[in-house]
Amino acid sequence: MFFASMEKGKVAETAPLLHNYALAYALGWASSPYYHERQIPQYREHLQALNTQGIYIYPAIPLEVSHRLMQYNTIDETFVLKKEKNIGYPNWGYIKCIRPGARFRTYILSHDELNLPRQIRLGKWMSAASLHPKKVSIQPSQSKSSSHALNVQDLKELPSYFSALYNLLPTRLVQEVGWNEPVAGYLLKDEEKDKQLFLPEAGFWWR
Repeated sequence: MFFASMEKGKVAETAPLLHNYALAYALGWASSPYYHERQIPQYREHLQALNTQGIYIYPAIPLEVSHRLMQYNTIDETFVLKKEKNIGYPNWGYIKCIRPGARFRTYILSHDELNLPRQIRLGKWMSAASLHPKKVSIQPSQSKSSSHALNVQDLKELPSYFSALYNLLPTRLVQEVGWNEPVAGYLLKDEEKDKQLFLPEAGFWWR
């Protein structure tokens, strides 16, 4: 699976996180037209309706991930081919992608029961990903910290500090965050770590 989280010279890297906006589109909750006359993001129009439906998905964190470095050597992708002067320099570089078998975990909040697909497509290569949903009991709570990955754009209360920052387009993700005062959210059991996990209230806002 590949998506360009960051580009360092000739190397395009895939971060070991799945952005919640990408997951919302992959699940079919939001869609965009095939043709865009102007490349202007419309996340507010596409995603804000999910707030009315009472649906929100958090970014997915890795449980088991390994990468592979691949080299490409090709011509630029275009819809119109023009015969131009060839200077002998092909389009080449390296892609750091995620190997098959990777596992991620995310959480979905919903007022109503959801009928999730068994598979979705992710990344620039439309890689197949299987879903294994499981109901989790939650209860309203407050806390000053959360260990899960969070979308800064979606939080009602911005964190006072964090341990990790991921500059993923279109918004930044943070992890191991903390607030000076308790914030509202939900408490649930993280079975992977056999302990309780706090998730702050969030929505598809666009500041």
